[in-house]
Amino acid sequence: MTRSPGPLGPRRTTGSRAFVPSFNFLMIVALFTVTGIVIGRGLVQGAGIALVFVFSGWVLSLCLHEFGHAVVAYKGGDASIAGTGYLTLDPVRFVNPVLSIVLPLVFTLLGGIGFPGGSVFVDQSRLRSEAWRSAVSAAGPFANLLFMLVLLVLYHWTATNPGDIGAVLAFLAFLQATTIVLNILPIPGLDGYGIIRPLLPMSWRDTGDRMALFSGLIITGLFLFVGLFGRAVFFGGLRITTALGIDPSDVFAGFQMIRLW
Repeated sequence: MTRSPGPLGPRRTTGSRAFVPSFNFLMIVALFTVTGIVIGRGLVQGAGIALVFVFSGWVLSLCLHEFGHAVVAYKGGDASIAGTGYLTLDPVRFVNPVLSIVLPLVFTLLGGIGFPGGSVFVDQSRLRSEAWRSAVSAAGPFANLLFMLVLLVLYHWTATNPGDIGAVLAFLAFLQATTIVLNILPIPGLDGYGIIRPLLPMSWRDTGDRMALFSGLIITGLFLFVGLFGRAVFFGGLRITTALGIDPSDVFAGFQMIRLW
């Protein structure tokens, strides 16, 4: 998700540090890797370790998603991105406590759907063309796609492992698929809207931009009160993972593993 900068803008990071992975990001990678190894070797079992693995993977994907927006914006002409800290993949730079932590966790535990969160502030006026503006929005879901393909490789690589790692990898890949399906919808505030926004009449853009301020409430309302919406996202994600060779039973097994009740 991308936004225009507010009056104060994000905190600044200058110099070569702008391109060095942050300590926080490396800790997320380490947590994801260690818990994956622990689950894969059967050293620890249960919902707790599975939830830590899936949620650390979710935060990792969030960092990659927002980094995708940031790096394309930087390449597209917004040099100020180099001073924001976004290129360090630091989750602290992207995270909104409610949209990035609370809602994704609730939707994951209750419905098994990846809820988009986080945002980067891009100065749209600095981008070189409308095509770059669309590309900045498309870069986030594309990062989710790449991460899902990595998970797919790991899933098939561990296919002969009798432990639980295949199930949690399948479920995490499914979350990426649902995130992609949801994010490419042309709803103001989501990346799908950002992709088509440059093609819309100015009056439509103004209306959409105002609606985008309430995107979190709009999406939550659609999930809670429009049953068909949630089912479409869920089964859309399941179709993607099934087409990629992930057994749906592994997805459901992974979902059951992270349930704390």
